[in-house]
Amino acid sequence: MSGYISRSKAILIAHMIVTCLVAGAGLLAPVVQLDLANLVYPASTLVVASFAWILWSWFALRRTLFEPYALFMIAAFLFNGAQALLELLGMNPSGILQGKVSEEILTQSLYLVAISALCLHAGALVAFSRKSAPKRESDDPARQRATRLAGWILLAISFVPAIRLLKGSFDLVLDYGYLGLYKQQAAVPVVWALSALLVPAIIFLLAGSKSNRPTQVFCLATVGVYAGANLFLGARGAAVMSCVAVAWVFESTIRRIPRSLILVLTIAALIVFSLVRETRDMGGRYRMSLQSQVQTLYNLDNPVSSAIAEMGHTLVTVTHTVTLVPDVRPFDLGVSYLYAIVSVMPNLGWEVHPTVAHGLLCDWLIGIVDPVIANSGGGLGFSFIAEAYLNFGWYGGPLWLGVIGFFVATLFLAADGADPARQALVASFLSFFLVFARGESAIVARGLIWYAVAPFLLAKILTVRGRARKVRI
Repeated sequence: MSGYISRSKAILIAHMIVTCLVAGAGLLAPVVQLDLANLVYPASTLVVASFAWILWSWFALRRTLFEPYALFMIAAFLFNGAQALLELLGMNPSGILQGKVSEEILTQSLYLVAISALCLHAGALVAFSRKSAPKRESDDPARQRATRLAGWILLAISFVPAIRLLKGSFDLVLDYGYLGLYKQQAAVPVVWALSALLVPAIIFLLAGSKSNRPTQVFCLATVGVYAGANLFLGARGAAVMSCVAVAWVFESTIRRIPRSLILVLTIAALIVFSLVRETRDMGGRYRMSLQSQVQTLYNLDNPVSSAIAEMGHTLVTVTHTVTLVPDVRPFDLGVSYLYAIVSVMPNLGWEVHPTVAHGLLCDWLIGIVDPVIANSGGGLGFSFIAEAYLNFGWYGGPLWLGVIGFFVATLFLAADGADPARQALVASFLSFFLVFARGESAIVARGLIWYAVAPFLLAKILTVRGRARKVRI
């Protein structure tokens, strides 16, 4: 155990030194009056180097990057730092964000991304260093059965609402394309909430079916159909998050997935994402032609780098936030996080939930920078980095992300061991949490409580009841 602990502490110390050096460089920049407009390339290098160090240091501790925390950091890089990578590779012919943002703001935003990611990772490393070595646990048949039964119960609750929601979504998309989905979200809140239990149902069912191959096949087939349906609808995020979470719980509870397969599927996903982006705004009836899809794919110019560039466009939310706050909007000082906590409460008779009435940050941003797109139901998304800055500024924002990194890593590390219910808890949260890389806290808080913790508690209750029944018998 001493080697286990000493290695984690050594990496933590090295990371703190790196973070302090980067923070010090940011503090010295205005003192020495550096011309920020000429530092876009060095700032891009800093972003890429920071995420490379983050992923390497975590791999050195965990010997894998296919686990929840590392997957989130990869998503954070793709959505907030991918444009920097393309800049270093000379694959941004028009510049970062197509040259629409001033170089001075770009430099500031890239630096904010780097220092925020480093602080978040510092919190995660502290959580890891405080964690004891994983205990060797034997499989508990009662826990397996309870986790599996919890999955069946969740499936029974969510199946009909999910089918109803998908049918309504298909009807809208066939006529209006992807933007038609925005007409439905406010219309069926109860159906929407219940249908969201479908992916946790599959996860808990799969986690509790280590020795049940037919159930495994059923779970994988169901999530495949679910992901395919969402890709047709244009909801790429829902498709990829569900697949990633199910794949991780499969690896954690059943067997290791070949890394070559993961690589092939990742490249295929990037190509499909580019294809969906090009076609989802047209009516679904016009996308049912295989010939049309093949022709669109053929006309794509480097679909892999195109998909990466599109994901990296989330950086624009950071640039806009740095520009607008505090000049146009004052710092929130934690208010957005308080409303995220409030979002956990169900609608208790309010005509509009307080969190919705207060307004999401993504809606505020698109309403300011592009009211026309906002009125049509479109948006830019947001970023956990932009939200931290919007609340606490240049100094408090990164420090706050260190606190978030500590608690998130603590939760993810709870999946270590052989408890299928804990692994299902973490996987269910992951299926909602990955969007935090390009979103805000208000859209993930409810997912943690209602779609991860609540099913986990159900599995615990079923475990106790199962053991009590066995004792009585």
